[in-house]
Amino acid sequence: MRNAVHCGSLESERYWREEDLAALPSIPDRKAMAVVQAMDELLFVFCGDGDVLLTRHGMDKAQYDYLHSLGYSFKTNKGPLTLGTEAPDNAQEALNVFELLGRMEAGQEPDRIIPEGALLEPFAVLPGTHEAIRRYKLLPALPDEQTARRVNTKTYSTAMRDRVGLPNIAHIVESRDELLAAGESLLEQGSFLIKDEYGVSGKGNQLVDSERVLRRIAGYLESSRNQDKRVRFVLEPLLDRETDFSCQFHIDPEGRVSILSVQQLVNQGFAFGESHSPEPLLVEKLDREGYWETMHSIGRELYKDGYYGDVCVDSMLLRDGSLAPLVEINARKSMSLIKHQVDRRFRQEGMHTCLLQVPVATLGAVRYEELLERLAEEAVLFSREKGEGIIPLTSGTLQPLDSSRSSGSAKGKLYAALAYRSEDSKSRFTRTLDESLLRTGYTILR
Repeated sequence: MRNAVHCGSLESERYWREEDLAALPSIPDRKAMAVVQAMDELLFVFCGDGDVLLTRHGMDKAQYDYLHSLGYSFKTNKGPLTLGTEAPDNAQEALNVFELLGRMEAGQEPDRIIPEGALLEPFAVLPGTHEAIRRYKLLPALPDEQTARRVNTKTYSTAMRDRVGLPNIAHIVESRDELLAAGESLLEQGSFLIKDEYGVSGKGNQLVDSERVLRRIAGYLESSRNQDKRVRFVLEPLLDRETDFSCQFHIDPEGRVSILSVQQLVNQGFAFGESHSPEPLLVEKLDREGYWETMHSIGRELYKDGYYGDVCVDSMLLRDGSLAPLVEINARKSMSLIKHQVDRRFRQEGMHTCLLQVPVATLGAVRYEELLERLAEEAVLFSREKGEGIIPLTSGTLQPLDSSRSSGSAKGKLYAALAYRSEDSKSRFTRTLDESLLRTGYTILR
């Protein structure tokens, strides 16, 4: 069996976005971007024995050793993936990991650890992916980039509802005037969302709850930032959400669709907050209402359009008890698929698992190794022998490299999985995790 090379840039939508597409108002957040770039460490969950994990900045050795104590045996780069000091930091930050790999000089670390003939397992197919395949002589089993780009747009998800016979409440607008006309009509029924073609994780969705907000956004589309750019947004009434959940499935190169899991989500606003296994009542409802066949239908239609690989379909259960099976399609790996991989490896009978994030800040340098030591001292660090506890999933996201940082302060996030037998155990683990972060020198920001 061939080994695989795992890597990717988790904010894939940023790299799919066309430059001539008009944007909604937003505040640039380089600190958040630094965290996202370090999230590629999460891809270790997909590694089999002898696989290679490439991370943009290199994983902390203490984290690497801890993961190997859990039975992982992947190889990884020790240093950052970089073009060298002659390339400006902001120019390198603008590149996704495949573009970086494609431009690195011969003889750098990836040349030494990437085995010729290995399979490339990306988080998503991005610009530069196929060039990296050719340079490192990897085996492609991937759709082309333009297909991946197209099936990840909000307008594609909207069209898919019609193709698989689902109710469709979306309006596609392609000009400022269309936005105003459709928006004023929707406001008569209540608040609505404006969705960017490549909006994701809390960015690119604008809630409109008044005509004043609508006209402010319409005015922004006439600003210098958006002059001469294409307008293309999806407008949808704000759904009365009871809970978010998502379905993960895989389409193989022959078109076979395999359902992998459903994960229930606790979102913070429109962004990921926590992922956990679904309640039995939700699964029973999905069985009764033909949800799985809807997912198979979406998979078959994606394959007809040339896409195969991992898919995560976002869905909702509404407060009136009805389902919204297709909120949007993410034709890539996902946080919920990462949670599923944790389940596959560590979940035991009678044990629950969840994936969570803890936002933190630091004023100076903090040693990640100390956090692992404190969790071990408190007897809450997961080990194979105990079978329960806290599994820190990332090290680099806690104090990510940020070239814009002028002082020693930094904002970051810890991504962790919990394996627990009861809600009391879960509460104890999360409380002890917070205490350990504080004692190690982090400030918790939630």
